Amino acid sequence: MIQHLTASTLNPGLTQDVEVVEIAGLLSAVEWDFPAAKAMRGANGFVLAAGRGTLRLNAVVTAIEAPCVIWLPSGVVSRVRLDAGARGMMLAVSNAALGRVVPASSIAGQLREAIERPLPGIRLDAGAARGAIRDLEDIRREALDELPGMREAVMGRLWLTLIGFWRLGGVATQPQASPRLLVQGFVQLVELHAREHWPVADYARVMGVSTDRLTTAIRRATGQSPLGLVHRRLLEDAESLLERSSLQVREIADALGFRDAGYFSRFFSRLKGISPGRYRKRIHSLNANRTQSYAAWP
Repeated sequence: MIQHLTASTLNPGLTQDVEVVEIAGLLSAVEWDFPAAKAMRGANGFVLAAGRGTLRLNAVVTAIEAPCVIWLPSGVVSRVRLDAGARGMMLAVSNAALGRVVPASSIAGQLREAIERPLPGIRLDAGAARGAIRDLEDIRREALDELPGMREAVMGRLWLTLIGFWRLGGVATQPQASPRLLVQGFVQLVELHAREHWPVADYARVMGVSTDRLTTAIRRATGQSPLGLVHRRLLEDAESLLERSSLQVREIADALGFRDAGYFSRFFSRLKGISPGRYRKRIHSLNANRTQSYAAWP
């Protein structure tokens, strides 16, 4: 039997926005789901000392095997599945904590860039894994003891933990996806999130690439910008609803995630050259003419 878990709500009684959970000798397989609503709230990390499992990231499933480290930045929709017997630690950090924890320093820029990219099961040696787990155990112990200066101590240890993750994985070790895979991944994400009106930067962050690299790959493959592809997908949905449903224009606007019917009408008119209402009338008229022509057949 598999236990299905979601990204937990951080316990306000600890440090407001940092939580560490021990993964100890699981008796059955366990899954952690990080859906869009949860993933946008913060980042999640795993350090595994023993065991195996799988990681679903950007619609791609890969095998993971201890000792390893997983880092899932804010906004990354993912699922971590660990088989029975796995051991390690899980870290959840809010966006607010990530924004505060990196002080001004010579590595601040590099570290901020690193923690915005996923580490999809980077293998460690046993000593490095034990060290990373000790760092997370120290954070957990500080939070539970609630001694004077606890919050400052937790944030300081979190800073050291993030440096450790950066050293273990780092931006330079991440494989660069081919342009073809970038385009495929982007199209899959658009299918899932077009109606949420994500900025292109959010798609790039979830895919672990820069906005410039994503834009270049999409333009070379399709001749359009990423935003252009998102708009085309929304337009296709709008046309389908206008043609096949009885929903009012304002209801269609709401279904497609637009803030109001006026904004939707301007969007549709700009891309289609005709208002939604006139488009619907034209389609219905064409359909009626076809029906009449068929009825006139002998």
